[in-house]
Amino acid sequence: MEIKKLLLLIVSILMILLIPIVIYIYSFNSITFNTNFYKKEFTKYNVYDNLAEYDIENINNDVLDYLKNEKSDNLIRNNFFNKREKLHFLDVKNLIQKTVQVYYFSIVLFLLLFIILIFLLKFKLKTIVKKILIIIAIGSALTLIDAFLFFLLGNLNFDFVFDLFHKTFFSFGTYTFNSQFEKIVVLYPEKLFFDALLKIITKTILSSIILLFFSIIFIFAFSKGNFFKFFSKFPDGKNKK
Repeated sequence: MEIKKLLLLIVSILMILLIPIVIYIYSFNSITFNTNFYKKEFTKYNVYDNLAEYDIENINNDVLDYLKNEKSDNLIRNNFFNKREKLHFLDVKNLIQKTVQVYYFSIVLFLLLFIILIFLLKFKLKTIVKKILIIIAIGSALTLIDAFLFFLLGNLNFDFVFDLFHKTFFSFGTYTFNSQFEKIVVLYPEKLFFDALLKIITKTILSSIILLFFSIIFIFAFSKGNFFKFFSKFPDGKNKK
């Protein structure tokens, strides 16, 4: 395989794999920091009644602001939580902020790969557009398939997913709490996280469908209905003989 074709293949595959990462993290952030989502969940699971003596929305806003904006290793400044709960929030904050870093890194890397792609295709605008359309179509289709599988797994056995997530990213014993004297699990019941997962996956699916739909529309316009001929030019942008 020629070096140029190999580079085109590597760049294309990397760009395809970055698309699911960007879509998933975008969906995650849009739900995680949506205060309206929490208000609906607190009403749905009687959190306002169970913690009637507290200003729930103010406490939740403190938590979200801490998770999103606190850059140091300080614990959250809210006496609603005990030290074990605050330490868990510190772990969660570090994980979320690393995820955000991955998000921006993925976007920058995608743009850099796009620039490399432009040079590899010698600034041929039509070829570049066709190439990007194929990358977006494949990347969004991959995200869609993965999201559907994740949706099925979450619905079939959320406890397994929830437990696996915590075992993967947190130290043993740091994420289990007693609702009788640790209010974190009263404020954020497990079913709230199930709803959040479904919303994240749903948003991911919708975003993937939109990207896939528009990429296919433009591919159809470019190929004049001949999809096989259009995709035969992938990854090097030339017609197959």
